[in-house]
Amino acid sequence: MKLQSRNALRTLLTLLEERDTKDKQILQFLKEVTKGAGKIIAYAPDKWEVKVDPKLLGWDSAEKEIYFPKMSEQTLEFILPEDWESGQFGILEPKGIRTLDFREADWIIVPALGYDEQGYRLGRGAGFYDRTLYDANPSRLIGLTYEELFPARFDKEEHDIRVGQVITEKKIYQIV
Repeated sequence: MKLQSRNALRTLLTLLEERDTKDKQILQFLKEVTKGAGKIIAYAPDKWEVKVDPKLLGWDSAEKEIYFPKMSEQTLEFILPEDWESGQFGILEPKGIRTLDFREADWIIVPALGYDEQGYRLGRGAGFYDRTLYDANPSRLIGLTYEELFPARFDKEEHDIRVGQVITEKKIYQIV
């Protein structure tokens, strides 16, 4: 069932109109939510995800540290980038020496193909985020998606993590 849901969401994402405009509207809401945060974990987007742009968010200031995920064994470590390289799945990953335990982040932006009405995420199926953030406080996790795709329909599993907020181009949904 999850595979069918992933494929359906990918198809819908390719058909979405004015995606760049919607991404910018989502980022305006995200900027509001993360105002005042010092340490944020974000992600380097691929073609299936909302394009998180630290410069558009005003996150390029000295008062914010933005960490990005790098695959390590079966989990993720979060690194303050000094440079970038292509990772195992062709996704950009940071190179650097400063790492952050996710429990120390003010906000964690969690990528996904979609989120259901309870904030559970449908990832790509490799489980990196689920294994890494299994005991994270959902109220500090943010999901980004498009109004037309929210809520997504899929069968959640016991190990799936959930976010406390889902942001679309139309509004901020408080889940927990």
